[in-house]
Amino acid sequence: MAGHHSPEEKSGILRQYFIGKRPMADICEEYGIQPDVFRRWEESVYENTDLIFRKSSHDGMEYYQNYDLVINWLSEAFRGRTLEVLGIKTGKIRRVCSYKPAEISVSAGILDVVFEDSAGKGYHVEEQRNLTEDDLYRFASQHFSAAKEWRDNITDIILASGRPYAGRKEIRTLTGKYAPLIIDLTERDGPARFEEIREAVSRGDTSLLTELVFLPLYGGERKPRFVRNVLRFGIDLCKKGKMPILLVAAALVMANKQIDRSVFNELWEEIKMLDVLKFAHERGKEEGKLENAREMVLRFLEESVGIVPAYISDEIMSISRPDILVRLVKQATTCKEIEEFEKMLKLANRKPRPGVGGNGV
Repeated sequence: MAGHHSPEEKSGILRQYFIGKRPMADICEEYGIQPDVFRRWEESVYENTDLIFRKSSHDGMEYYQNYDLVINWLSEAFRGRTLEVLGIKTGKIRRVCSYKPAEISVSAGILDVVFEDSAGKGYHVEEQRNLTEDDLYRFASQHFSAAKEWRDNITDIILASGRPYAGRKEIRTLTGKYAPLIIDLTERDGPARFEEIREAVSRGDTSLLTELVFLPLYGGERKPRFVRNVLRFGIDLCKKGKMPILLVAAALVMANKQIDRSVFNELWEEIKMLDVLKFAHERGKEEGKLENAREMVLRFLEESVGIVPAYISDEIMSISRPDILVRLVKQATTCKEIEEFEKMLKLANRKPRPGVGGNGV
């Protein structure tokens, strides 16, 4: 498959690298891509990371997400579970996907994806803060687009947050009607439900944790302290190995209009660090998987400082100790200058002087 690659093909290839954790060398060989070309694609992703969380000009609390990331998080969070936390009877979720794969960012609401259950039935879920009847007309046009792709085997669900919704719940025309399931999350008592979930976890019951994804949307008013407590609870459970990290990330996505941007970024960095260290440690300790940990160091170093000199790249790729790679991943995510990282790299690779340590030989 050498030669020109469309944007969609590039996205699929890079997804294998970032999400599928495939070694770059294997991907380049399979698709006939030169390593320097692949690196340029990767650099393009990092140069456009503002698309992951983009600030809207009219609402400082709207940070739009990259579709691939959101879908990946929700797939991991709900695979094998149902949507009963929303009050909807479904089969077990098999996958989460988008019916608009060419779009990068979400222009309305936070969530616009399709959950597919084990019976092959689709559930098109939209989340809209301060839902209005105008939104309903917009969603109606999207519904028929999704219905065409899913051969009408799809149910529309609108999660209403922010202000309570008092408008009509269906649109009737001379040729038909649009009647989605509108779930008004503003009517739910978030703090009370949070306490019930905490008590269940304290008893060893983690079956309710999936609901944490939607808990930040419960209640009508903006409630940053409550939302931060929910997210902190999830992060602490993740550190103890009691909650999947992608479930925490999905909850943070849903909370992005409820907390200040500085708090959002602080929690996002903490979640990212947990994932990085976990990945680097697990991949690094497995035989034959050291290359993945080395490439993780390089990816985050490039994100922090830009272009990495070849001699530093070569030195990183020569490291064979997983514990050193784990420490370097953390350094790569926090350093501001390449010289700062180079100093830590030299310390990590420093060998004892003759006569120091060991038997003094």
